[in-house]
Amino acid sequence: MTIVVAYTAQDSGTSALELASVLSRSTGEPLAVAVVVTTPHAAGVPELIDGDYLGPLTAWGESVLDKARADVPGDVAATFEVRQASSIPRGLLELAADVHASAIVLGSSTKGPLGRISLGSVTDRLVHSAPLPVLLAPRGYRPGPASHLRRVNLGYGGSADVGHVAVVAARLAERVGADVRAVTFAVRPPRRFYGGVEESADELVVDSWVARAKESLRTKVGRTDPALGERLARSLVVGEGVSWGKAISDVHWSSGDLLVIGPSSSAPAARLFLGSRASKIVRSAPVPVLMVPAPPRGG
Repeated sequence: MTIVVAYTAQDSGTSALELASVLSRSTGEPLAVAVVVTTPHAAGVPELIDGDYLGPLTAWGESVLDKARADVPGDVAATFEVRQASSIPRGLLELAADVHASAIVLGSSTKGPLGRISLGSVTDRLVHSAPLPVLLAPRGYRPGPASHLRRVNLGYGGSADVGHVAVVAARLAERVGADVRAVTFAVRPPRRFYGGVEESADELVVDSWVARAKESLRTKVGRTDPALGERLARSLVVGEGVSWGKAISDVHWSSGDLLVIGPSSSAPAARLFLGSRASKIVRSAPVPVLMVPAPPRGG
């Protein structure tokens, strides 16, 4: 299969290409690097198109791809394409279907904070509707030469589809020779008292919640793969904080980490749908995030 890269002339394109190269180097899949140009012709209005319009547009796209060609590492196979479509998301999805892509890789909006993921209009649309995994790079992502995936982290929030997402994460980890663990996050108000009954009660609540999370992993993932459910329950790491950002930062992250999350419980079958909790996790994550679509009906 092939990894589609949404390339732009901005930092988002460079970050997407860097992340896609890490994934390619880890899995052995080639890249299809694309610049999508929007045209009235692709939107079904051919009378508005002539050579004077398409020529400069295509030439601009090729000039943008020249930088991508120069930046792709020598150990990564890649093809390059300027694709015409009525919208950038549509062009990327059409390309993904044509090359039987395993994932679409995108960078973050330049308006977001450095080292975090920020959704622009293109990424926002794709993470709500794509029928295949979408991989998001933090702004300014620069992993360094010869980087590989080292650990796949399953983000667990109690979703009914966790078994499906866990299998995707475990298969990816096995394929690339990476470790796998489960992570979850406890967001709670700041403690007002220390060293008293309130603190002890608070710890008991968290301990009970962690125990339930582990048992839930064993049960829900165990329906698909009992051994994997037990393995993930034993590996579970909990980040605590007074906000999503602080809870996620409470987890130790390393170079080569990838966070895998599933869709909202209301996501259509075989589609992504970014729920409110997942959105907060994505925006606070300091590592790349792979979003997995809901399983097909009956799957």
